Amino acid sequence: MFELLLKNIQLITILILAYLGSLGINTLLGVYYNLNTLKEGFSKEKLIAGLVRGGIVLVGGLAITVIISLLPEILTNFGISTSNELFENLSIVAMAGVLASTIARYLGDALKKFYAILDSHTEIHPIETKEPEE
Repeated sequence: MFELLLKNIQLITILILAYLGSLGINTLLGVYYNLNTLKEGFSKEKLIAGLVRGGIVLVGGLAITVIISLLPEILTNFGISTSNELFENLSIVAMAGVLASTIARYLGDALKKFYAILDSHTEIHPIETKEPEE
């Protein structure tokens, strides 16, 4: 029953690491953007809320992974015959899709902040020239 679950968790580990990386990058860029570009004060509450939201999304994604992995056994226990190969392929696609969509969302937000930071420091200011005094 748990063989498919363990196999799926092993295969999905790299996506979890990518998710944590995208969450970290998004958080870091968000803090920098708020402090240096928007000139806001540091907000511990906003930081904690963002990290909690990221943790909840990760736990939700892992819960979906567990449910999808155990679904074939659950159905078999209720007398519904299923093809393990079908569910194995489906579960990998579904889990990868859940985590990939969250990675894409956090990376998209991080890129927006990254470009906003770059734009705020690369403004070209015209050089003022004075007419020579006679």
